[in-house]
Amino acid sequence: MRPLPGMAIIAEYTTRFSADVAVALLWDSGYEATILSDPAHSVAPHHVTDRMFLIVVREEVADHASEILLDEAVNSETEELDAQYHHRPFHRRPTWFRWAAWSVFWSIPGLFILAILMITWTLLDGLFP
Repeated sequence: MRPLPGMAIIAEYTTRFSADVAVALLWDSGYEATILSDPAHSVAPHHVTDRMFLIVVREEVADHASEILLDEAVNSETEELDAQYHHRPFHRRPTWFRWAAWSVFWSIPGLFILAILMITWTLLDGLFP
């Protein structure tokens, strides 16, 4: 796929959703943008020859638009890393949460352990009256 003369490709995405989000971000910033993709994506995905979704803007604003997308990508990565960094470890969670987590964790194997102990008691009681 080639864009029309006077248009520039500023980004490529592998999913339609990511491309739609990028175009919405550009429109919110005041830049007209569109998505170029194989038309078979929506009708017959098994006939698609090019799986990429290209974001296209006018050549005059291509540099500014690509900077906006780059800034957004950097911001979303740092927010995700911050969320992972601020994850609270298990030992710092509230006591009720820890008790609930351990009780759920031991509920299934605890039943098996209890059943094995009861079977063992019954067998030993039958062997040694």
